[in-house]
Amino acid sequence: MKTEDKSHIKMKIWLADLTYTQIQISAELIPYAIGCVAAHAENHLAFEKPIRLFKYPEQLIAALENESPPDLIGFSNYIWNSTLSLTFAARIKQLHPDTVVLFGGPNYPMAAPEREAFLRGRPEIDFYITFEGEQTFVSLVEALQQHGRKVEDVKHLALPSIHSIDKYGAPILPEAAPRIEHLKDQPSPYLNGKLDPFFDGKLLPIIQLHRGCPFTCTYCVEGDGHFSKVHSNGLNKVVEELDYIARKIDSQGERRGRNDLNIADSNFGMYPDDVRLADAIGRVQDRFRFPEYINVATGKNSKHRVLETARRVKGALRLAGSVQTLDPTVLTNIKRHNISTEALMELAIEATEMDANSYSEVILGLPGETKASHFKSLATLMEMGFKRVIPYQLMLLPGSEIALESVKEKFGMILRYRVLPRAFGNFRLKGKSLKPVEIEEICVGTHTLSYQDYLDCRKIHLMIGIFYNDSIFSALLKYLKMLDISIFSWLELLAEATSKGELGTVVSNFLEDTKNELWADKKGLASFLGQPGVIEKHLDGEMGYNLLFTYKSRCMGLHADELETAAKDTAIQLLRLKGIVDEPHIRFLEDAVAFDTARMTDLWSQDPKEILAEFRYDITGFLDGSDSAGIGSYDLSRTRSVAFVQDREQREMISRLISLYGTDTAGIARILSKAYVKRLLRSPRTLS
Repeated sequence: MKTEDKSHIKMKIWLADLTYTQIQISAELIPYAIGCVAAHAENHLAFEKPIRLFKYPEQLIAALENESPPDLIGFSNYIWNSTLSLTFAARIKQLHPDTVVLFGGPNYPMAAPEREAFLRGRPEIDFYITFEGEQTFVSLVEALQQHGRKVEDVKHLALPSIHSIDKYGAPILPEAAPRIEHLKDQPSPYLNGKLDPFFDGKLLPIIQLHRGCPFTCTYCVEGDGHFSKVHSNGLNKVVEELDYIARKIDSQGERRGRNDLNIADSNFGMYPDDVRLADAIGRVQDRFRFPEYINVATGKNSKHRVLETARRVKGALRLAGSVQTLDPTVLTNIKRHNISTEALMELAIEATEMDANSYSEVILGLPGETKASHFKSLATLMEMGFKRVIPYQLMLLPGSEIALESVKEKFGMILRYRVLPRAFGNFRLKGKSLKPVEIEEICVGTHTLSYQDYLDCRKIHLMIGIFYNDSIFSALLKYLKMLDISIFSWLELLAEATSKGELGTVVSNFLEDTKNELWADKKGLASFLGQPGVIEKHLDGEMGYNLLFTYKSRCMGLHADELETAAKDTAIQLLRLKGIVDEPHIRFLEDAVAFDTARMTDLWSQDPKEILAEFRYDITGFLDGSDSAGIGSYDLSRTRSVAFVQDREQREMISRLISLYGTDTAGIARILSKAYVKRLLRSPRTLS
């Protein structure tokens, strides 16, 4: 399109992808999606003023209080910022009724009656863009310009993908517009400088090579058939973006905060170009020491290509084998039948051989799941060797099939509401206090899973987080596997053992908090949150945190000795049940646990001291050696002193993480959820 052919747009337009900021930045991504929308629009239309982008509420507040209002403002709508966006939109409508308010994003129901109800309940929204936004946004802006911003006239054009309720109360819900096939021809918001203001050392850069997902999982918003065809963003374009991002981060020098990267692909590593992008990432790592970590969902099939992709990024990639469940009935219920669970299991084995950071996600509460089948899935994933097993509760995402009322009724879902961690705030806009809070709906029971089963599963999830994930007890885990002792049996024993003493109090508090965070009635929860001082308690850290990571943080920081005792005593108990009672095995086990404990001690200190310990066995050699070697191979002729230290690279990583998240319980919990913790554990150095 030639410049002279562009429609001339006089409107002042702002786009906002807001995040909560007052505890930590809750949604840390650079606003790439609205950047793509703005870049596409500015490439096709001639704006008198460039489209302005916002991420932080404080900056939007400053603009609204010190400048003339926009003619049109668009908000992203995700599960983590929906109420935040709606709260600002409603206040803007109060102050400036003529400002057109646009919403877009996946947090929007799938069925037409529920979409209508959504829009009726949110009169501040003039238009809602469904699915992809770039082309639809251009159509809407052109129509508003041509019709003098007469909203009702534009509504009755029934533009594809643009939903609304007219002034007579009639729903206007046209079919979706066709998807963009040639994404590589779309302008990049990085390369045109649109996203430059967001390289502040706090926000996480994000790229996307492939858009769409061929799988139809009912719990996912991309399970809709609209997204089933995968379109490429163009390898050369994305490599250019990667190089641009690396240069921007490197230019920050010693001030660089973020040193990680998010790849938005739903199945990274499944396609040939993914391997080529991994090569490009490897070259960037060599030159810029970026990225240290890559946050991405790796492919559910094509495991050999996924593994090859992981090999080329120098250990920065976490390999996902996210089964969600291994039960055949449940897999059928959630339409996950075109994913090879066998291939995911093979991936775990090969990932272990190449020492990759592998993980698998499991969802509690899926239709047809039982406590027994959930436990079996967890146990199997550990046997396969996944380094982390990440359990989630089933969240009912509005844009997913599983959130349909008919599906909830079919499986007898017991539903509860709770505050989304870190997703709340206290803002003030032109004299009015705004206290948005995000509330999520989760499943805590079905026809096949009782509420007590749910609580039992949550207790096991805590044991997995503390004792299994992140290789914290790597020496002990390897030793138990060498003896063919079930890791999951050990965790079940820990769940019983940690009902006493100081750890018992911690676990009891966790279960009480698990119960207390759940509300049967959404309106009741919203009313409670509106009471004086309640949001302040959330902002002070008394409420509204991620329970699993927070309690893991507390245990590692305050109860390391109790963790060591519990791990050792339960493991000895399992040895005795297996008939292993000789003193060398007991001594070896004690050394393994002491070694693991020393590695995780005092990780977050700004001035870390050496941790000293004595050993009768060469645990370092054991960790590096063959599983088939007996413990006698590692028997030392005399007691050996070992210092556990953090090297310069580890201290730099920890310093960057602490600068982003802090050292309080909430901050350490966030670090534990984000970082490859194994890389941060202290290294042993033999002294004598």
